[in-house]
Amino acid sequence: MNARYLVATHLTGPPARDRSVHPAIVVDLVWAHATTADGLDHVRVRAPVTAGELELVVLLRAESAADAARTAEGLFGRAARSPALSDWHTEPLSVLPLATLDI
Repeated sequence: MNARYLVATHLTGPPARDRSVHPAIVVDLVWAHATTADGLDHVRVRAPVTAGELELVVLLRAESAADAARTAEGLFGRAARSPALSDWHTEPLSVLPLATLDI
């Protein structure tokens, strides 16, 4: 893995949600479902003003933007199977290359 990528998405919950998911719980879920092969370096989750929505950004090490997107989709999918995120869905991903690692 020779580059870092920011991968961002929005998580959207069902409109008639009787409980919200705290951003810290989502951060913990992403870390809990990450494997060494995911190349995860950082997770950030923010709750915007709109209810039932969370902004999720991860920093990954990957060979290409396509690899980073595939890895993030798998990671987000594993985390979303948690009961805390049942009925929550990710929107299309946005991938931004950051820097090449000279290792």
